[in-house]
Amino acid sequence: MKHKTLLFTFAATLALGLAACNKNESATSTAEDANKAAISAADAAAKTAEASKVEAQKAADSAKAESAKAAEAEATRVADAAKVEAAKKYEAAKAADNAKTEGLIEKAKNLIADGKLSDASSVLQQLTGKTLSVEQMKLVESLKEQIQKALAAKAAGNLLK
Repeated sequence: MKHKTLLFTFAATLALGLAACNKNESATSTAEDANKAAISAADAAAKTAEASKVEAQKAADSAKAESAKAAEAEATRVADAAKVEAAKKYEAAKAADNAKTEGLIEKAKNLIADGKLSDASSVLQQLTGKTLSVEQMKLVESLKEQIQKALAAKAAGNLLK
């Protein structure tokens, strides 16, 4: 809007200046020149306004694109942080489950050592369905065999009495 006013003022000043310098011409031609200058100034102002409008639109589009990029970057950062946090929680839960499994295995070992075979068997049954490492599976199978052998020996001992 300032450009239009500025250009119109410039055109009007130019027209008056030309009118003052050209004293030999008639008043009609001076008015016609002034009108032509005013129309020319108005056209120039319209072109300038249109160019300004286009530049403003480009700037707005650029700002929107930058804002979208920033929002996308922030969303990616938040998603990555959530993934890291979920991985930490998974590892902590896995470690806690592993510790519980190890505790049950140790409890079964102690019960076998104390001769409480049925209690040890119950403890080992609690491990059914859990994901065990290869070492843990071998140990559980070994403990089950110990229980079976001890029960068989106990049964044979009872038969001999």
